[in-house]
Amino acid sequence: MRGAFVQVNNLVRQRFPGLEVHGSNFPIPAWKVPIVRALQAVQLAALAVCFAGDTIFRQINMPPPQWYTANVAPNRFGVGMGVWFVGNTVITNLQNTGAFEVYFDGKLIFSKLAEERMPSIAELLAPIEAYARAHGGVFSAPVGAGSGGGAGGDRLAEAERAAARGDGLPHAAADPDLDLGEL
Repeated sequence: MRGAFVQVNNLVRQRFPGLEVHGSNFPIPAWKVPIVRALQAVQLAALAVCFAGDTIFRQINMPPPQWYTANVAPNRFGVGMGVWFVGNTVITNLQNTGAFEVYFDGKLIFSKLAEERMPSIAELLAPIEAYARAHGGVFSAPVGAGSGGGAGGDRLAEAERAAARGDGLPHAAADPDLDLGEL
């Protein structure tokens, strides 16, 4: 989702100079945290065995096992790279929440978790443009992906009604249904 945040950040800063944009990571579910930590420990232990297995087995007064001498020792670098890449892929996928939450003025204006899709440009810009019109283009409200602050639910509701009617988008992209993947 980092690429989507960069696109939203660039779009909002280009359209609304001076508006603060903040990004943060959406927290992973609590049940995944110990699994991720355990896999990270297993990955580091496997890397240690790959690159220092001879020393480790000698220090614990144990002869190197057959699987180590036949498969790991002759190709330490290749096995180590495999452990690194496969481990990182699994850990990264466990940490991926699929979230892309956009807040403006403390209110959620789009949730990928709820909608199960990425937002259109119009969905992101309508509440911000409505706020800008209502306040003469002066911003005190930050835009955030995964974070937010401030108050103003009435302004958000007004912006949502304007977006539903299709008015109030004087600066919207030529294609209001353009999705962020097409930027």
